[in-house]
Amino acid sequence: MGASMLTATIAFPAESTEPPNFDRGRQLLEAITDASLFTFDEPEVELEELLPDLDGESDLVDENGEVLIEYARRAGLVIINNLEKALDSRETTYLTVADYRLYISGGLANGDTPTNATQAIWDAYKLPESVLLAMGFIPDYEQPFAHANSRGASVPLTDTDVVDAIALGLGTSPEWPGTDTLKWIAEAIGKVRDEPGNAEPVVYLKRWSERYGFDPLSSQFLSVYIVEEIGKAGEEESED
Repeated sequence: MGASMLTATIAFPAESTEPPNFDRGRQLLEAITDASLFTFDEPEVELEELLPDLDGESDLVDENGEVLIEYARRAGLVIINNLEKALDSRETTYLTVADYRLYISGGLANGDTPTNATQAIWDAYKLPESVLLAMGFIPDYEQPFAHANSRGASVPLTDTDVVDAIALGLGTSPEWPGTDTLKWIAEAIGKVRDEPGNAEPVVYLKRWSERYGFDPLSSQFLSVYIVEEIGKAGEEESED
């Protein structure tokens, strides 16, 4: 029987010194008057799941099928409470990529329901975007992480930023003027790695291996890019 991986993510600014402001979201929720700002796929089913204490005979939607604002707000409050609890639980972790702090939850599922934290993050996107923004979240973070710096944000460059810069530099150059080209490539790489040329080749190889705790000579891919005599010297030095 196969298993699938379920994941849920929500983004927050990596540079923020304050945690998500859930109270601000709750306050704004009370001011929302347009229920269409909530994005319920199956309103009645989802509201009953979020509000299990509802009277089964209650009308949750109007004659046009629109969710009644009273129930939308109540469900929104449950969503915020669940999200706050989820992000503070052991079911959730986070990683920082470019200028995003990505909260992540999930796991293997064999037809079972997702974890509470996973469901809580998925449910967060049912809230009005203004409420997510008020709490500090970034609702739409589909822009490639490598382009974070394109917005002028003062965030660390990623490896992909540098690869993109080199590809554009070479691809838009009518000619490659030899050593000058190598020099600016080395300078670009120096923004995310030890700059090539700042140490003797064997020393550079050793420093790289120590910094990343990995011997590039053991990699079928990376070893191809190491000058053969330098690679042999590196192997001899490691044996000593």
